[in-house]
Amino acid sequence: MKSRINIIMLLVFLLCLLLIFRLGYLQIVQGDTYQEEVENAQFVEINQSVPRGEIYDRNGNLLVGNASKKAVYFTRHRNMSSGEIMDVAVELSGYLDMETENLSLRDKQDYLINRYPDEVENLMAEEKTLLDNGNISQEQFNQELYQRIDEEQVSSVLTEEDLNTIAIYVEMVNARELNPTVIKSEGVTEEEFAEINESLELLDGISTGMDWERDYPYGETLRTVLGEVSSSEEGLPKELLDHYMARGYSRNDRVGKTYLEYQYENVLRGEKEQVKYSTDKSGEIISQEVVKEGEPGDDLYLTVDIDLQLELEELAEHHLTSLRSMAEEIQQRNSRSGEIDYTIIPEYLNTVVLVVQDPNNGDVLAMVGKRLDDNGEVVDYHYGALTSTYAVGSSVKGATVAAGYQNDVIEAGETLVDEPLEFADGTTKSSFFNRDGKVAIDDQEALMVSSNVYMMKIAMGIAGMEYQPGMSLPSDVTEAGQTLRNGLSQFGLGVSTGIDLPNEARSLKPEFNNNPSSYLDLSIGQYDTYSALQLSQYVSTIANGGNRVGLHMAKEVREGDTNEEGAILQSFNGKVLNTVEFSPAELAQIQNGFFDVFNTHDTSTDRYGTGWDAYHELEPKAAGKTGTAEAHFNGDPILNQTYTGYAPHDDPDMAFSVIFPNMPYTVPFFPAQYLGRDVINKYYELYHEEAAIAPYEYNTNDFYSKLVYGSY
Repeated sequence: MKSRINIIMLLVFLLCLLLIFRLGYLQIVQGDTYQEEVENAQFVEINQSVPRGEIYDRNGNLLVGNASKKAVYFTRHRNMSSGEIMDVAVELSGYLDMETENLSLRDKQDYLINRYPDEVENLMAEEKTLLDNGNISQEQFNQELYQRIDEEQVSSVLTEEDLNTIAIYVEMVNARELNPTVIKSEGVTEEEFAEINESLELLDGISTGMDWERDYPYGETLRTVLGEVSSSEEGLPKELLDHYMARGYSRNDRVGKTYLEYQYENVLRGEKEQVKYSTDKSGEIISQEVVKEGEPGDDLYLTVDIDLQLELEELAEHHLTSLRSMAEEIQQRNSRSGEIDYTIIPEYLNTVVLVVQDPNNGDVLAMVGKRLDDNGEVVDYHYGALTSTYAVGSSVKGATVAAGYQNDVIEAGETLVDEPLEFADGTTKSSFFNRDGKVAIDDQEALMVSSNVYMMKIAMGIAGMEYQPGMSLPSDVTEAGQTLRNGLSQFGLGVSTGIDLPNEARSLKPEFNNNPSSYLDLSIGQYDTYSALQLSQYVSTIANGGNRVGLHMAKEVREGDTNEEGAILQSFNGKVLNTVEFSPAELAQIQNGFFDVFNTHDTSTDRYGTGWDAYHELEPKAAGKTGTAEAHFNGDPILNQTYTGYAPHDDPDMAFSVIFPNMPYTVPFFPAQYLGRDVINKYYELYHEEAAIAPYEYNTNDFYSKLVYGSY
């Protein structure tokens, strides 16, 4: 017995010795490691809302700011049960009124189960008996309740106070531990704010503070392009959840959702406050220490000039509504007289988009879009300059001529015969200025009078063909089509402009489907589609001598400072995406042709540039190209009218593009080109201190007499 006791005592001694060694190892060797883990467990980056950076125009005018607002927050301590949260919600409900219209039926049913057991028993007496007898589980009982008790039955039990409590509880129960979550930030009254502040000791985890919302001093101007920010209730949008979670965001962070707010999220977001919490054994917060103050986001300065933007919006609206009114007047007059033997459909005339940029550095100075809705009301469509593409017609012919040079089809100043083209399959093609004769013109004049035939002969040359009357076109023009498309895309037509915005539309590029006629149409802008931004980049490349400069909306990032402009942290300069190769003589031919389009009346031939009517009186002189593309809308023939150019012609600091889609199919076409003239005049007024000139006023009586039947 004695030896056994000794053995037991030895084992006890050895075990105690082992325990002492283990405790020593944990405290001495591993103590710092475990202490660090404990501290790290209490050190969290909380989602305390910090204001986003603000957005300004190029001149420092505030476009997007932050408006502060009162907010009520809830911080869930560790191990806090849903029952404890409900108790806080019930208490808080006496101080705070919530919106209850969007509460789900399931939330109401859950509240009914937990807070009104007697009413539930009355509504489901049979199932309650089965539950008490052990014939069904609580989960089965709840599932039956969810299926049987409808909105009407729930409403018969729950009071307005109950619904208010549910709304508070729903916001609180989803909160992450030790992370302040907004319960209410919209419409918190002074009285609510004061009463909650006075009762914070009774409201476990509740605090008050300030939240923010985006403020737009210029209303809806560029509203879509500026972008959206998620609300505190929404947090990370579902469609962007993976994108932001992979970058270390929390689910309830407020983030940029669209366009500039999304594109420059990393600039505008700011840095969240970091807080070190101390908790007791139960997980309740006993103290907290701010380790790092939150910092608002940096400010984004855009290339946009808001004064120019607003002026051009007025011009676009004036021209769009005036053209619609003129179309309606002509339709009404013709319904009585029957003088015009084609149909004008005024409601199709519903859109205009335009872009103004600096052709030398890619700065987008203004991006305007206007539409007429089904009620005839004007609505903003600014993003249409980015997201919509159209067949643009002859405006692209400068790029076609350049492709002719580069593929050794023509030389600078080369003369070709403009004549109606007739092919073996019966297809005919001709120029609007010359329907039935033979006219020798060079590349410069071909641009001036917008010769379709000159461009189509370039296209045939690229495909290795020389025109002969009655000739057959090859069935496979795929390689030649790609060569011509490459010639157009080097100017930005049909490819990304490099704009720093998501969702940029590129182009519709249909297959030629063994239809060589479509290949010829490509050379005159009648096949592929392009956006207003692409047209603007294209003409800017011609204006600046051949550099295709990437477009951009961001000008600078500055340090956020509420009192003054902060220090510049980053500048955005136009990146040259590619350089178009042509000789000085070739460039001069294109630029001179564009000058003639706007300014020349050849008295020896009595030929006018296609933009002469609207643009020839401009001072300083401008240059550019007009275009008209045949298309269909709802099965009816329509015309897309486009105008693009730059000014002053000899030292350009602005370039523009205008697209009027779905215009009436008339000859002469509706005089929409005057919008381009007014755009240049307004730019001269604001940037060159030229005298203000009133916008063009349309006169139905003058125009009506010129309408004759024809087709392009």
